[in-house]
Amino acid sequence: MTDFENGSHVITTGHQLQVGGGPGYFHYKILSAIRWAQRMKAEGHDAVAVFWLASEDHDFDEIKTTHGPHGSRLDWTPEGVEKKGPVGELVWDDEAEKAWSAWAMENGVKTVGVEGLSLTLADRMRAWISEWFGNLDLLIVDGNDPELKSMALHLWEAEWDGSGIGQDVKSVVEPFENTFGQAQIQPRANNLFVLNDDGSRQRADRWQEKHGKGNWRDLRPEQHSPNVALRPLYQEFLLQSTAFVGGPSEVSYWMLLDKAFAHHGIQPPALLVRDGALILNTKTTQLSKELNWNPTLPEMRGEEAVNAWADQKISAQGDLQVHFDRWGEALENHAKGIHTSTLPATRAALAKMEKEFSAVKKKWRKIVKQQHHEKCVAIFDELEGWISPNGLPQERFINALALTSTAGNWSDFTKGWLEAVKGTDDPQFLIFE
Repeated sequence: MTDFENGSHVITTGHQLQVGGGPGYFHYKILSAIRWAQRMKAEGHDAVAVFWLASEDHDFDEIKTTHGPHGSRLDWTPEGVEKKGPVGELVWDDEAEKAWSAWAMENGVKTVGVEGLSLTLADRMRAWISEWFGNLDLLIVDGNDPELKSMALHLWEAEWDGSGIGQDVKSVVEPFENTFGQAQIQPRANNLFVLNDDGSRQRADRWQEKHGKGNWRDLRPEQHSPNVALRPLYQEFLLQSTAFVGGPSEVSYWMLLDKAFAHHGIQPPALLVRDGALILNTKTTQLSKELNWNPTLPEMRGEEAVNAWADQKISAQGDLQVHFDRWGEALENHAKGIHTSTLPATRAALAKMEKEFSAVKKKWRKIVKQQHHEKCVAIFDELEGWISPNGLPQERFINALALTSTAGNWSDFTKGWLEAVKGTDDPQFLIFE
């Protein structure tokens, strides 16, 4: 904290709250910010990594589930979700903690529990992040803080009185969409939401329709909630980050906000794409070798992997396709020797034979899969349950803690991660086996 107070360089990342951390990239974003702060310290600069706790996001469905490998999942069903208010204010009670502990035990995750207290999800998230990254000099800042929102009152007032960033965003987004397609931020005249006392979150223009144009002056500072275009300005007005670390989509929409930053005289940070990872266990390491697959190749789904394995078994008997191609070439040459007029009929016959040959190979594959049913089920399960769950990259679906528990403890994993990226200048995609 002392470095932060004394004007250190700030490397910021942020994310909406995720029960148990959610998918792996949640953790990887934080590790990416920490590695850049460590890089600056190694070069003689004071630096601190900051996690912006986006606790006022309101899409409960996006944050309520955490997935482990092979279909394991934690589903959180708290009271009060019908309010559609800031998810950080929902109550994390003993039942939620028991569900988390059970999921953690199932997935080999060591965790420090909390008992006998009713916390908000924002409080529980702070505890988790401190548990996972507390030894790595990470500062947590919750943007949904009344004092912080009071400090940014000029940003809120500008949106209400028509001198906000709406036109600046529009002037950039419209040409972008004409060239590249839909942007991730949409221009709005007023880029605020209002957090009502009943727990609901309402777009500012709709709030005005109900309450009148001038009555925003009666709102308390903490009732203002910036949308996706305004939140980066709020964040950077407070933090004045040297760099912001985000996923590719986050970085892409931050790049559209230069005029908005300039509008309020706020210096935008340098933008860094987060690092990523694929974690392989013993089974998937062996399977990758069997299939001659690695992460530089296109992602492979479960059924594709099974078919590829079966085709390899068939190819082990000899590459019939090569022989077929050579035979086809010989047949065409034979036809030419008779007369060139015989070529169309010969090639048509070869096309039919090629089609029949493909059908035969599919039948062979089916027989091989039946003969090796248990092996094929295991291959499918490892692909769909570990490497490409639901057809998604592993880091976008499975929790990082559950992944690393198969290969060691979380502390060893973070040390290995930070050692692997030390001194690198570009985003890294790491492979752990």
